Amino acid sequence: MAQVLSEQGEVEVSASDRRLWLTPDDIERATGWTRKPEGLCRGEICVPLASESQRDGRIDAEAFWRKLGNPVLRDSTGTVWVLGAGAQERSRALAGLMAPDVTLPDFDGKPHRLSDLRGNKVFLSTWASWCGCRFDLPVWQALYANLRGHKFMVISVAEETRGAQHARRWVEEAKAEYWCLVDTDHRVADLYGMVNVPQCVWIDEEGRIVRPPEAAGSTDHFRRMDRTTRTIKPEDRVERDAARQLYLDAVRDWVLTGKHALPGDAVRSIGLDFAFVELQPKIGRRELQSKITQSQINFPTLVHRLRLQGI
Repeated sequence: MAQVLSEQGEVEVSASDRRLWLTPDDIERATGWTRKPEGLCRGEICVPLASESQRDGRIDAEAFWRKLGNPVLRDSTGTVWVLGAGAQERSRALAGLMAPDVTLPDFDGKPHRLSDLRGNKVFLSTWASWCGCRFDLPVWQALYANLRGHKFMVISVAEETRGAQHARRWVEEAKAEYWCLVDTDHRVADLYGMVNVPQCVWIDEEGRIVRPPEAAGSTDHFRRMDRTTRTIKPEDRVERDAARQLYLDAVRDWVLTGKHALPGDAVRSIGLDFAFVELQPKIGRRELQSKITQSQINFPTLVHRLRLQGI
């Protein structure tokens, strides 16, 4: 047995051999993420699971948590685990403001490298075939068609562990002329600290991030959707469409005038505004609780705000 401390609180789980292979029920109790056919999901967010992270009905919770870009800490016996909230990879990228370079194939297998677009503004967007954001592809096509003469490129990245065939239909229906790439290993998500789709990043002509990952004008109006008819109220639709249009107008302004690009300090602060605490990689339960008590804040706040440095 092991104890897991996270924003969910303190949970006792079945684990052994100093590893955190958990049942789906234990993962849900410890993290709030639920096992579904799409992967592990929390609300409307789903993260696919690699085959090597599953065995005998259990899931490698440590590997999953690190995949989200979050820190993991355990004691020397492997019986006490801390699943913190952070974005270490994104923080590193934002520290230098340079967009991490990546090479991915398009739907015909031809590789495309991000750095080859230097001299152009780049709108990098992630999506998945199981997400409603697949309907954004024609929207990005209209945006690209309107701005293609202004040294501008859209890159849509399909986060598809199952392969390109599951996303191809949506690209073809959108008649997309911009770069449509496939990321079966979720490399973009790892490099840019993304844990959901859709996420968009603005990159300037010199390869610098001028707006870090954001939800691309998406709203939470879908939470009020009628689950029977799968429709939303007219007033919610108006608000949703207005928010999306506001975002698209902002992208156009940025491409044409440079407006809405965040200054470097602001970009850094989004990824690096953390308080830091050093916890030894081999830490006993009593000492861990003592440090939490000494922090004078409750544990969920601690793990949300601190990047825990350990194993």
